[in-house]
Amino acid sequence: MTRKERVLEIVSRKGLYSCMNNTKWKELQNAIDDLPFPPPFVLKDVCEEEVNISAFDEDVWWWGDWSDEGLYDWGDYFAIEWIKVRPRYTKHQGRLLPDIIAEDITDEFLAILVKYSIPYEVDGGVITIYGYR
Repeated sequence: MTRKERVLEIVSRKGLYSCMNNTKWKELQNAIDDLPFPPPFVLKDVCEEEVNISAFDEDVWWWGDWSDEGLYDWGDYFAIEWIKVRPRYTKHQGRLLPDIIAEDITDEFLAILVKYSIPYEVDGGVITIYGYR
């Protein structure tokens, strides 16, 4: 069974429906290049049972890798169940001081999603883009 066949079998078994296609994923990926920095994200592959994203409950210090290699580490677009994005990052100030938000591009990121009609949800500062629901 090929990877695509396995993904389609899981999608069918779980009763999921597609929310995105390759064109929309590519539009999003290309639009990221126009932002001041590539926002951090975590991704769930359809074939994964669970993803430990507890560290993503708060703002993070790292940037996301939106390159083909970065997204393909988890498989092709057809295998992306969802991506959770935090379009901001923190800067460490020292042991005694809390981290601060170094840059926040939430508005710019949301504008991209609206421009390309990409369905999303926002919850607690995290933007979720669903490949399947």
